[in-house]
Amino acid sequence: MNDLKTPVARLARLFRDARDRWKSKALERQRRLRAAQVRIRDLERSRAYWKARALAAGDQTPANGTSGGETEAASGDEPPMAMVPTRVANHHHCLEVIALSLQLYLHASFGCRGVSWVLRLLTGYLPLGVPASTTVLNWCYRLGLAVLLRPLPRRDDWIFVIDHTVALGAQKCLVVLGIPASRLAETGYSPRHCDMTVLAVEVTAKSTGIGVAAVLEQVSTRAGVPVQIVSDHGSDVRKGIALFRQQAPGCVETYDISHAIATYLKAHWRDDVHWQGFLKQAAATLSHFQQTELLFLLPPRQRTKARYMHVDAHLQWAQRLIGYHDQGDFSAIGRPCVFSANAWAHLRAKLGKRRVEPLRALIGQRYDTRAALCEALRAQGATMVDGLDDAFWRLADRGYARFLEAFAWVLAYREVLSAWTQTIAVSKTVQTVLKTRGLSHATPAVVQAELSALGALAAPVADFQARILQHVEHEAAKLPAAAIWLASSDIMALIIDWSTVAKPPQGRGTAASPGGAVVAPVERARACVQAPARTKMGGAERRSARQPWWRRAA
Repeated sequence: MNDLKTPVARLARLFRDARDRWKSKALERQRRLRAAQVRIRDLERSRAYWKARALAAGDQTPANGTSGGETEAASGDEPPMAMVPTRVANHHHCLEVIALSLQLYLHASFGCRGVSWVLRLLTGYLPLGVPASTTVLNWCYRLGLAVLLRPLPRRDDWIFVIDHTVALGAQKCLVVLGIPASRLAETGYSPRHCDMTVLAVEVTAKSTGIGVAAVLEQVSTRAGVPVQIVSDHGSDVRKGIALFRQQAPGCVETYDISHAIATYLKAHWRDDVHWQGFLKQAAATLSHFQQTELLFLLPPRQRTKARYMHVDAHLQWAQRLIGYHDQGDFSAIGRPCVFSANAWAHLRAKLGKRRVEPLRALIGQRYDTRAALCEALRAQGATMVDGLDDAFWRLADRGYARFLEAFAWVLAYREVLSAWTQTIAVSKTVQTVLKTRGLSHATPAVVQAELSALGALAAPVADFQARILQHVEHEAAKLPAAAIWLASSDIMALIIDWSTVAKPPQGRGTAASPGGAVVAPVERARACVQAPARTKMGGAERRSARQPWWRRAA
């Protein structure tokens, strides 16, 4: 080696790389060998089992030369099912891979890339192929399209839940879900995803009442005229339902209770100076202190959409913050307690020089907590430790001073916070009753009984409660006498939120699709199903197929 002109370090690096490549190839061969052994073992067991079944069916006895594995299979019970891949026409992957991929994506909350990685880990134990992430996505698109195109059962007790996705680009889609009225009782009047049937998903660039009415008429033609339609009372949806009810006057339109109460809350607090100032100061505090040691105490960020449907988060934050202040322990902020000269001067002015003179020796000392400072004061002979006022702690506790710098304004809302909490309690009580017991003629009385348990209310809260009860009475009066139907479209909001989270990745130059996994799957699936099947691809086609679908040429 000394005769070589190549440096020793480079030779060592080359040898190391060659060794690593050899090891990776050996591991790959071992993995393939193990997969082949598993496949051979399963096939041998399957062959022996079916051979024994064939001989038994023909009343024949196996020859004495039968192998031990075949004798065991013939004499014993049915062996475990060997996993023999089921081929699907015009598909590279077997049926088991497709089914397992869809189960992982839909029920185990894996993304498309996650499904591909999981199957790659299982290749050493199961005779399965590894689909690309875009292949998994296409299977999900096809499954979704099959759900949309399947025949719907015709019923005369459908309840429709209708809403638009949030527009994230030039398009959005109208989603119509359905559930039979006879099934509401068994769902507790709060249906889950598995209880709903997808009746229509209509992609549109512009939503109008006429378009909504047309979709409702198409769904009614396929599945039957609904007895109730629940919506959030958006202008286009409300107009579309009104046009549709001209052809179906027996259909009842119900205003979703969650959106209705949010609208009443917005009107109730719109002119409240204290409430508007509270929100404004909360937003300013979040912006000013979001990258400091006070991060764990900051208020939640205000939502741009459906703000008054989640306004209770700010009230809960204010209550927790006041409770944190009242407990008097600010050590989590990370600033020490210091017996400063100003704190000593405050005690001298309040108690007299003679009583606090022994404490002069503690000036400048640091302590982790208030309790440690109090113990030090007692050790110096102080007897007034239990009577230390707020002004002293503002000077001695730096964590408390930092807390007041950011949140002193919250303490001023301590009194009005109780009235705001009562308002939220009224709204939560009404929603709980309607979402767990349904909407009927008896609902107003039940709501009134539940609200009476809240006790005496402030005058503004009592006025808010009266308006909410009037709304519930109005919605209940629309229903037939013995009917108990749906009062909320929360299931639609959950589906739309999930579809936004599960949207496919976006490449450069691609506009975000509204509803993510709602709009794009429909359009993509139509192209997948309607395109002719290809059994052989050229080199250029294979290279294009390996690219993500959003980067492929149109």
